[in-house]
Amino acid sequence: MNDAAAFLVEHGGAVLFVAVFAEQIGLPVPAIPVLLAAGARAGAGKMSLATAIVLSLVACFAGDLIWYELGRRRGRHALNLLCRISLEPDSCVRRTENFFERHGLRSLILAKFVPGLSTITPALAGLFGVSGRQFLLYNGLGALVWSVAFIAPGYLFSNQLESMAEQAAR
Repeated sequence: MNDAAAFLVEHGGAVLFVAVFAEQIGLPVPAIPVLLAAGARAGAGKMSLATAIVLSLVACFAGDLIWYELGRRRGRHALNLLCRISLEPDSCVRRTENFFERHGLRSLILAKFVPGLSTITPALAGLFGVSGRQFLLYNGLGALVWSVAFIAPGYLFSNQLESMAEQAAR
């Protein structure tokens, strides 16, 4: 077993939490491969499926709550900070506001699957005065759907993913 695989086996839960949290706060860390790997570990009996889902949910909530509160307390300053690091800073705020206005609270679910919007949408919810209760409900549903959408395939295809990992390690 190579060093990376050994590290994941030993610290899989922490790696999952950190990767999801980092992606949710806007760092360029790809969480999807880690979610797939967590699902594969659960499928192989090396991690509880429920643990993988809960860790992903908690990491999503932690990152999203930071941006929600910043949007609620700092308003446009939080959005400008997020959009400053965007590939298209000039149109970032306008496009995301249009997306949120068009889809309403459903945008908290849909945005999880759109890179960039996933980070900005919680701040918009805070800026637009979405209640904490509504935010927790819709964001929680989005986090659950997103987490399961990537953990489940890893779980279902754990044997195939393990074979691929073994071949890649050779």
